[in-house]
Amino acid sequence: MLRAVQTAIVGLAGLAGLLVVAAALAPLAGLHLVRLETGSMAPTLPAGSVLLLRDVAGREVSAGDVVTVARPGHSPVTHRVVEAVPAGEGARLVLRGDANGMDDPEPYLVDRVGLLVAGVPLGGGLLAALGTPAGMIAVSLAASLLVLWSWWPQRRPRHRAEPPPRRRRMPAHRAETAS
Repeated sequence: MLRAVQTAIVGLAGLAGLLVVAAALAPLAGLHLVRLETGSMAPTLPAGSVLLLRDVAGREVSAGDVVTVARPGHSPVTHRVVEAVPAGEGARLVLRGDANGMDDPEPYLVDRVGLLVAGVPLGGGLLAALGTPAGMIAVSLAASLLVLWSWWPQRRPRHRAEPPPRRRRMPAHRAETAS
């Protein structure tokens, strides 16, 4: 039972490690994580959700897609595309948050946007906590303790100890006689 628990914990720790590596390498593939600050995309993506976005050309999006658009001098906005019209090298996008009753006041002229690949509702609280110094220390300490625990030598109770290994006898060599 203990061995199964150890295996499960080490497996989960390994999976967490792979996720960290994937998150570190994601920007090389044009992917990045974003935390939603407001509830304008609720109930599908409430405030605090974590989104995985792929960097795409503005011309590649269509009505119904969820995109993140950079706004000069303001925070980026993440809303659903209501209308997408090619404009010059990019596109003119009309956006609306799922929780909003009307479209955003002005269309956005964009060359590139972040296209929603996946979203985890309410995962942003954990992500924000891990980004703090205390969160980093807690994760590092937990990972260190897991590794230490999984590699700690096990002592078997005497009543369950393996019997001592049998000594192998070496076969006696017979001298061959010449006939």
